[in-house]
Amino acid sequence: MVVEHWFDFVCPYCYVAQDRNRILRERGLEVVEHAIRIHPEIPPGGRPAGPRVGPAYDFLAREAEAAGLPLRWSARTPNTRTALAAFEWLNSLRPKVAQRFAESVFSAYFGHGHDIESVDLLATMAESAGGSGERLRIALTGGTAYEALARSERQAKEYGVSGTPTWNVLGQSVSGLRPRAWFRDLTTVLRPTG
Repeated sequence: MVVEHWFDFVCPYCYVAQDRNRILRERGLEVVEHAIRIHPEIPPGGRPAGPRVGPAYDFLAREAEAAGLPLRWSARTPNTRTALAAFEWLNSLRPKVAQRFAESVFSAYFGHGHDIESVDLLATMAESAGGSGERLRIALTGGTAYEALARSERQAKEYGVSGTPTWNVLGQSVSGLRPRAWFRDLTTVLRPTG
């Protein structure tokens, strides 16, 4: 059973959604990850982030803590095009490496406040995930990685994905961060038989 999932590294709900995907994987479902930019208007270099206060941010803090994910808000909102292109390029070659890379990028931004627009940082994280930082640099410079991101974004459009996180389960799209119990219940319904 395959569940498709669209995310953006700038989305805090997607950061917590890593925990939801972990639930799906632990219960025997395959999660296929796809990148999509939800804020393509953010320029290279990012932009200042506004205050993160209110019920939505309280909710995110609680959910991140429950998932064991540190959450430190950065003063800037990055442009994620390069990081997402790097993910898609890695994902087209070695999905497990791409998954580890994505976890590192999320942690770098939401856990440590690092600049995820840095190609040097992305190459280092690709190496740590089991990929080639040098080949990633070449794919970014030559445009191959950006072509991979464009394919993912076209597929998202075909599926009607317009926000993150979005999961596609048996042809049905589910957008937004759902409670952990929802994902446990989903795995019970979808658990492969045989």
